[in-house]
Amino acid sequence: MRRLRIGIIDLVSRGPGRSMWSWVMYANFASIMPQVIGVWCEEEGHTVSYVCYTGQGSIAEALPGELDLVIIGAFTEAALMAYALSSQLRSQGIVTALGGPRARCYPQDAQKYFDYVLGFTDKSTILEMVRDCSHHRPLGAYISASRQPSTLPGVRERWKFIDAALHSSPFLKLVPMLGSLGCPYQCEFCIDSTVPYQPLDYDVMREDLRFILRKFKRPLVGWHDPNFGVQFNGTLDAIEEAIPPDSIDFIAESSLSLLTEPHMIRLRKNGFKALLPGIESWFALGEKSRTSRIMGLEKVRDVAAQVNMILSYVPYIQTNFVLGLDSDEGEEPFELTKRFLDARPEPSRAIRSSPRLGRPPRSTSNISVPTG
Repeated sequence: MRRLRIGIIDLVSRGPGRSMWSWVMYANFASIMPQVIGVWCEEEGHTVSYVCYTGQGSIAEALPGELDLVIIGAFTEAALMAYALSSQLRSQGIVTALGGPRARCYPQDAQKYFDYVLGFTDKSTILEMVRDCSHHRPLGAYISASRQPSTLPGVRERWKFIDAALHSSPFLKLVPMLGSLGCPYQCEFCIDSTVPYQPLDYDVMREDLRFILRKFKRPLVGWHDPNFGVQFNGTLDAIEEAIPPDSIDFIAESSLSLLTEPHMIRLRKNGFKALLPGIESWFALGEKSRTSRIMGLEKVRDVAAQVNMILSYVPYIQTNFVLGLDSDEGEEPFELTKRFLDARPEPSRAIRSSPRLGRPPRSTSNISVPTG
């Protein structure tokens, strides 16, 4: 197999931008799988150039001049940027591939613009692509594993790529970790709802936490699990065995069903400073908040009481909503959300699309609207 010159681009921005927010925060949104693919490609002897594109500067200037293959990871909001970049690269004779949520959700559309479109991606998927590494037109080749990989390279193995991403972050340095794949819930709007839940190796987790503690005086770790703490005791046991209590600041997306008071006591002891649970809807999708049998104002009161309890243990919470579902009619979803905001100890000063990690208000709400 010939040795390839491979470029990997993690598009965390949908295009060039000069905002203070993107300069400070976007590098901390780097995805894990582009870094994992970089490790797998290097293990096979290929030369890898990695770029986490935050909207600052030019992607063309960040990549080396001669490449055989460029793999782009993108969410749907960055799809047009990814498509345009692929067109430019293919015009130069470079083979292109798309991975990430855009490729998973809209593979048929992506095949019009890329030589390869990646679904579930394990090491064998990447090896199949790099061994072929040829143009596929007019439609790209769709490659997918039968399931998510059972193991992934940890922080220590991915460090050169993590460090490259964080190098462009001027203040915050959020290290990405992953303790599980998939989700046990069946929320119909979520890409992970059809992926069976599986925990990753606790030994790798323990080794990674010790490694991070040697890299930073007071590390900040963001868990990329779709739903952190499903196997709560096993995960917290691994954290407690690896590092001293409250020696790392953790951020995690979880569910209200897991954030009980006994669990909150343990999370606070181990340094969890921000939590992002999903409320989703006042009229549906109650599985993650243990509110399947109640809705409307009764659900608002129940959830508000739990959120207030959570805020007594962590300094920051972001609650997530999805508006525009079939169950949402009229003004009531908005009025109930206002009642929820008023019921919290410190009402949100802003409804944001992402958590602010600098000097945040104690609570924010993230509202998403489904798009087809």
